[in-house]
Amino acid sequence: MSRFGKYSGFAPGDVISIPFGGVFRHYGVVTHSGTVITNSRRRGGVVEISLCEFEDSRRARRHQNRSSLHAFEVEARARRALGNTYRLAEHNCIDLTQHAHKARATPWQYAAATVRALGDMASSRSRRY
Repeated sequence: MSRFGKYSGFAPGDVISIPFGGVFRHYGVVTHSGTVITNSRRRGGVVEISLCEFEDSRRARRHQNRSSLHAFEVEARARRALGNTYRLAEHNCIDLTQHAHKARATPWQYAAATVRALGDMASSRSRRY
């Protein structure tokens, strides 16, 4: 029996997800030790949890990996995010999995960055020299 037990269809570096809230999915990255690194508001940010805990009585689904990165690099990139905070519009579970696979930023990330930049420009004091 593999270290992934009933999850033998999962391999390190895989992106997996579980359904929640009817139409949404929660995502994570499978590690070599058989755990999942995910970003969750409920857990306070990026954490590493067991596959069973990630699944939480729901059936996890494996997603096609679209990057050419080796599984060790995917895991290392996900591990570097451990402890980061959760922010819905700019740092959520999808953003974590995309970062781990070196995927392009999402439209939400671009929008959040634009809003922050505009807010910074509007709130900065004009300086006179």
